[in-house]
Amino acid sequence: MRIALFTECYHPIVNGVVVSVETFARELEKQGHEVHIYAPSYPGYADPEGNVHRLPSIALPTRPRYPLALPFGSRFLASVIAAHPPDIVHAQHPFFTGREARRLARRLRRPLLLTYHTLIRAYAHYIPLPRPLVQALAVWVSREFSNSTDCVVVPTHSVADVLRSYGVWRPIEVIPTGIDLEMIDTGERHPTRERFGIPPDVPVVAYTGRIAREKNLDLLIEAFAILARRSPEAHLLLIGGGPWHAHCRRLSESLGIAERVHFTGYLPRPEVFDCLAESEVFAFASLTDTQGVSVLEAMALGCPAVAVRSGAVEDVIRDGIDGVLTDPDTEAFAQGMASLLDSEDLRGKLAGQARSRAEEFSAGRMAEKLVRLYARLIGG
Repeated sequence: MRIALFTECYHPIVNGVVVSVETFARELEKQGHEVHIYAPSYPGYADPEGNVHRLPSIALPTRPRYPLALPFGSRFLASVIAAHPPDIVHAQHPFFTGREARRLARRLRRPLLLTYHTLIRAYAHYIPLPRPLVQALAVWVSREFSNSTDCVVVPTHSVADVLRSYGVWRPIEVIPTGIDLEMIDTGERHPTRERFGIPPDVPVVAYTGRIAREKNLDLLIEAFAILARRSPEAHLLLIGGGPWHAHCRRLSESLGIAERVHFTGYLPRPEVFDCLAESEVFAFASLTDTQGVSVLEAMALGCPAVAVRSGAVEDVIRDGIDGVLTDPDTEAFAQGMASLLDSEDLRGKLAGQARSRAEEFSAGRMAEKLVRLYARLIGG
């Protein structure tokens, strides 16, 4: 089948949605399907793949790294669609590209899906308007667009519950983004500690993801400060970049742990895996993520996770079996990290189970579930 994926962001941006789109597109193509990705144009960036079609866009002063797509009436889009008419249209956001995807699906009488990647309501602080208004609009947009689709795909059951609470009544399917075990397993690992100023023989707690306010990094850093007093050799490695970088540095300095907190900035995914492979514990404090791809990748690399209880990770981590779940409290989170650093036996036991658990979420398996859903919608 021929699949059209419409997304508000794609390379060179690196975030969870981009990873999801790229992963599913690659796996769908492996299974013999033709995939076309429609994304905003990014100044100065050229795609190596021929199946990525860039839509007209503008860069906003408040978010220059995230160009805003303006696809409406685009002659380029019309010509590409005419050359590659899709069997199914799959939006990744309920905004501009999503609405163009909806218009296209209706015109061609093709099934329309939405993957609801992000709890938009939790990101209200990025919009310079009164927060209650932005949150109310986020709920309305989520409900209105979801109820105009043939099916909504969500990564976890907890996200399905959120959408139902918003008033979404359309069918909802739980299909997480899978992890690329082939990329994780076949990549040659390279040492990273010296590069980021970490001594060779100390225990490392790692985090991967955007360095952003909604990731609850204040709790992570404050909990590490407690851990640092108990485990004077431990270091924290924050892998990623984002708008909360300067704040996190200042917080580390104010807590007296700046020399033991290291920031990598944005890294290619193979280098992220190198960092995780040299870490003892993965720490994840976010309460707003809709799924735990970074958690699963760490688990696949044998780095057991300590995470704050939330819908994203409770679908992945089984407490005490393949990871540790804690309350959203600095003392509890610090104790969770300490329990793994203090016991090599426990760490090894959870690491082995974590790898087995991660294999259940392979990208190939998740793509197969998505193909079965596509076939049902096309047939129905």
